Amino acid sequence: MKIPADGLSQTALYTAWVRHREAEHPQPLFTDPLATFLLAELEDHPVAASVTAFIEQMKITSTGFPAYHVVRTRFFDDRISQALDSGVRQVVALAAGVDGRTTRLPCPPGTRWFELDLPDMTEFKTALVARSGLTPACERIAVAADLTTDWVAPLRAAGFEPGLPTAWLVEGVLMYLTPQEGDALLATLTGLSAPGSHLFLEHLQVSMLGDQGSRVRGGLGKHGVTFLAARDDIADWLGAAGWQASAHAGADPSISHGRPVPPVPASWLAAAVRHVA
Repeated sequence: MKIPADGLSQTALYTAWVRHREAEHPQPLFTDPLATFLLAELEDHPVAASVTAFIEQMKITSTGFPAYHVVRTRFFDDRISQALDSGVRQVVALAAGVDGRTTRLPCPPGTRWFELDLPDMTEFKTALVARSGLTPACERIAVAADLTTDWVAPLRAAGFEPGLPTAWLVEGVLMYLTPQEGDALLATLTGLSAPGSHLFLEHLQVSMLGDQGSRVRGGLGKHGVTFLAARDDIADWLGAAGWQASAHAGADPSISHGRPVPPVPASWLAAAVRHVA
C-alpha cells in the first residue's frame, strides 16, 4: 500500500497518531479505530521512519498540538452529528486526509459522505478503509481533486447534489492556502450550499504568523510545511458570505470538555448555518 510521504500528508498521519493515542485516555473524548489500524500498518512500512521523525519533531516544537487536536476533533464530531440530526444527509470533507469519521460516527440511513483530497491521498485512504475491515456508517464517496484548481467538477461527477443541504467540513485546510485561495474556496462552497447547509471550519489566529507561532512554524518548515494564511475575523468573514456563524478560540474552555488546551497553536473553530432562501 503506497502511503503519501509529502509534508502535508505527514501532518495528516500525525493527526491520526494523536487520534489513536486518545483511546489510551481513561475518559477518551472519542475513539478512532481507523487511526489505530493505520498506525499498525505503518510499523513495517518504508515511510515509517519519516513519519516517526515528524512526530518526534512535533513533540519538541509543537507540544500543544495533541491536546488541541483532540478538542478540535470532538468539536467537529459534535457539530457534524448535530447537522445529521437536523436532517442533513450530505457531508463533504475537504482535504479529508485519513479522517476516520465515516467509520465511527453514527449516520442516519441515506447519508452520503464525500471525502475530497489529492489523488495519492484519496487512493491511499480508500485502500486503508478496505484493508481495515471497518464498515462505513454511511455511503463513503472518495473524490480525487485539488482545492487550488477545479474541484467542483469532480465533486459533481461523484454525485454531489447542490440542491440538498450540505454539511461542509474544512479542517486543517485554510492555513495552507493563500488568503486569496481561502476566499475563493469559501465563495465556491457557498455557491454550492442550499439553505439549511452547515459549515464547520478551522483557521489560524493571526498571532501564529508572528512571534507566538515562530517555533511551530520552524518545526513544520523542516518538513516542507508552511502556514500561508490566518485571520481573526472569522464570524464576520463568514457572515459577509451569507453564513450565520459563531467562532471559538481553540483554547476556549467552553468547548474543551474539561481538557486543558495550551495557547499554542492559536486557532479558531467555527460553526455556521446558511439561511438564505
